[in-house]
Amino acid sequence: MTQPLAPELPVPPKPLLQKSIYQISYTAELESARIKSVQLPAHVVKKQDTVFIDATKVTLTDNLRSALVKMLSKKGLQVDTQQNTDYRLVIQQMDLSFGRDKVYVLNKPSNDHPYIAKISQTIPSKQCSNITASLSMRLTHNDSADVVWFAKSSVDSAGFQGIPLQYSFTETQKVTNEQEVISFIEQQNTEEARKERHNEPVTIPQYIIKPDITPLIKVAGACDKSEVSELTPKMMLTLTSNLIDKLNVQ
Repeated sequence: MTQPLAPELPVPPKPLLQKSIYQISYTAELESARIKSVQLPAHVVKKQDTVFIDATKVTLTDNLRSALVKMLSKKGLQVDTQQNTDYRLVIQQMDLSFGRDKVYVLNKPSNDHPYIAKISQTIPSKQCSNITASLSMRLTHNDSADVVWFAKSSVDSAGFQGIPLQYSFTETQKVTNEQEVISFIEQQNTEEARKERHNEPVTIPQYIIKPDITPLIKVAGACDKSEVSELTPKMMLTLTSNLIDKLNVQ
């Protein structure tokens, strides 16, 4: 008589694996832009007055010049390329300078994830490059050479952003012994093994699930020197807009 064979073992279905995304953030004490504007009453700046932009003391990009022209035009002034205008807008200072690094502190986590707890211990703060943009300008009356208006403003990159540094990481569950389980099934489904386990059930190994965690990825905020440097055109544009807004044109 032929010894009966145990039935073939099926490959157990893999468990449903989860994927979760976590976020942490770092904040710093931020300072808003500082603005000083003084307009003297000797001459009333009126709409349709002409103005010449004098940028001989600074390096003015084409984009910023174009934006400045639009700002002045929106005020009702006529920008002229000739110097015999009603007023001369002198851009006196346009500086960018790196200062002391800005310290961002990890916000108290709302999640007790072990990896976040580890970050709290190992990376409780971040030091980021910080650059200060400064801009000053004055408006003079051409015929009298009187100063009609002067203003200055400055802001650092941290205050300009006004947002925390945000990081994320992804945790994905992975089966670490799938090949071992398949190899066990294949071995147990050979004819010899099926003979041996007739009436002797075997226990199929369970899948082992372990988390796979990605490194931290920054999703918001500029921190390193190159990222902060990329902010400077927008910083100068914002300072320019802030100052021109202060100019009173009747």
